[in-house]
Amino acid sequence: MAIANLLINVVMAGLLLVTIGYCWVLNRRIKVLQDSKSELAQLLKHFDESTLRASESIIALQTASKKIGENIQTRIDKANYVLDDLSLAIDKGNKLNNQIEASVAVSRARSRVMAEQPAEQDVDDEEEVEEVKPVPVLSSKEKTTASLEAVLKRVVGRSKPAVEENEKQPPRSRSEQELLNMLKAGLKG
Repeated sequence: MAIANLLINVVMAGLLLVTIGYCWVLNRRIKVLQDSKSELAQLLKHFDESTLRASESIIALQTASKKIGENIQTRIDKANYVLDDLSLAIDKGNKLNNQIEASVAVSRARSRVMAEQPAEQDVDDEEEVEEVKPVPVLSSKEKTTASLEAVLKRVVGRSKPAVEENEKQPPRSRSEQELLNMLKAGLKG
């Protein structure tokens, strides 16, 4: 029995030594885990701060993009307004240009008619010295009608160029078309 007691004590001492060794290894691992826990806490703290900064930046970006979007929209609206004004001004300018072209053509025709009347009269005077015809005084309406008739005669009296069947005549400009319409309307009235 004494040997059995001794044997049990030796086995118990061995088991105690193994337990002490295991506790010592376990203690080291716990220290490493605690050190990692403090590092993890710092890492989580930095991550939380970064997340807060990112959310603040996102809010700032959303606010800035909203302001920029509104600014761009107001500029687009202004540009559309200016574009509408410009197109209206261009339309008015085109109409005015067409009116000026028509009035220039009419005044040129008048001056040609007026220049032709004295020339025709001079030719008649040379041929017929005996008979002097008085120049009739025309009213402004008669002068306009006469000048329009002369222009129309010249326009209508022009010979048309030969056009092959495959070729098309070039379209007349809007101002030419309006001038012809005015001339025709002037003769009728």
